[in-house]
Amino acid sequence: MTIPVQHIDEDKLYTDLGYRYQYLCDFIGITEEDITLIHGSAAVLGPKVEGLVDAVYDKLFAFSSTKKIFFKERSKYDAPSTEESLDNYNLNKPQIGMRKSSLKRFIVRLVTKPYDGDMLAELDRMGRIHTPKGGRTSINVELIHMQALLAYLQDALISTLFTYKNSCEEGSEEFDAEGTVRAFCKVLAVQNQFICRWYEDPASRVNSPTRSTFIPLLAITGALTAAITYLAVSK
Repeated sequence: MTIPVQHIDEDKLYTDLGYRYQYLCDFIGITEEDITLIHGSAAVLGPKVEGLVDAVYDKLFAFSSTKKIFFKERSKYDAPSTEESLDNYNLNKPQIGMRKSSLKRFIVRLVTKPYDGDMLAELDRMGRIHTPKGGRTSINVELIHMQALLAYLQDALISTLFTYKNSCEEGSEEFDAEGTVRAFCKVLAVQNQFICRWYEDPASRVNSPTRSTFIPLLAITGALTAAITYLAVSK
């Protein structure tokens, strides 16, 4: 059997955000039904967003590698203090309240807004604001921390969705947890890719044998995660 080949402009993957998004959607298999399922989870996740965000920041403050990022930025948002150290810097600071609010808005946007140009810009912003390449010279979050955080958030979202499905709450019996979880796995794989693009070095890709493998590799990961999730919950 001969499979029809979709010809991809590989240079355009690195210069055109919409083209990159469509390629990932085609490869991973993101459909309008997936977006509808994500939007349909708004009523489930909405009341849980604050708790999800609190859990994310508890995790970020549990490791020096991530907590120090906020500690270094404290002078821009918090009242000056000579008593603070990395160990005693706490979650009650104004900076953390501001950043929690930003993450809450992002999660709410994922489950309520159309996946249009504005959404793509927001997904892209999540990578841009954490690297000097995006103009924030004081912030340089290494990719390992960004991906660890995204994986933690994905797991928290999945746990919340299945907890609701297995509850006796109104609407839980009809809720399509399997489809919604698969949809989130796909979309968060795209978010991961949009973050990663801010860590790419265009100059190093010109003659590199790995130039054309990084985007497809993450696309495969997203599709594989969605497939494994489907098999796990279909037993």
